[in-house]
Amino acid sequence: MWAAGVAALLAFPSEAATRYRCEMPDGSVRVTMLDLSVRFGGAVRHCIAFETSEPEVVPVVLRADGILPGVEDAVRPPPARAVPRVMALTPPLTVPAPVDFPRPPWWPMVAAASLRQGLDPRLVGALMHVESAYQPHARSPKGALGLMQIMPATGARYGVEKPQDLLDPATNIDVGTRYLRDLHRLFDGQVELVLAAYNAGEGAVKRHGNRIPPYRETQDYVRKILRLYRDR
Repeated sequence: MWAAGVAALLAFPSEAATRYRCEMPDGSVRVTMLDLSVRFGGAVRHCIAFETSEPEVVPVVLRADGILPGVEDAVRPPPARAVPRVMALTPPLTVPAPVDFPRPPWWPMVAAASLRQGLDPRLVGALMHVESAYQPHARSPKGALGLMQIMPATGARYGVEKPQDLLDPATNIDVGTRYLRDLHRLFDGQVELVLAAYNAGEGAVKRHGNRIPPYRETQDYVRKILRLYRDR
């Protein structure tokens, strides 16, 4: 967008009669409507202001990629913030080598819901595989339902009034990914804590000092999912 803005400033006439003759690092000269040395600093040698009665402005020619010649270092956008990697498990867990997992018939639904909530579809798929082996009508002895084994109380938190609605794959995946998104925010993207909270509850993780609770079931749960979803 910055390139479009620069192009607009340089290419359209203005009522002002002041122009700038700017010398670029490669020795070429550009006549513009703004002082490029102010905006691009050391990437422009210097600019000299002059008065003109010409109604048109000689446009600066941008490269095909939209970068002003000779000032790419000054205008190159900052590198994107790195995506947080899986942090060391606390307490330490030995995670076996990653293995692949089958894709269910509704994988496009999983991928779409995951991306909508800013999650990695592979993480959601790995969790679903461990939770229910992709069985949409799975029920746990504790009352968790469906593909992502959502508790009715969790479903109600996200607007699902009837527990049986959680057996619908679309509803279940929507609630599960929204819950994972909120856990991701709550635990600052620490994947192992997100998974532990999904299994044991966010309260249990907080009570143990933002660590994986010392429950064998929860530790095995985190280990299994990370085995499927380990960074490659």
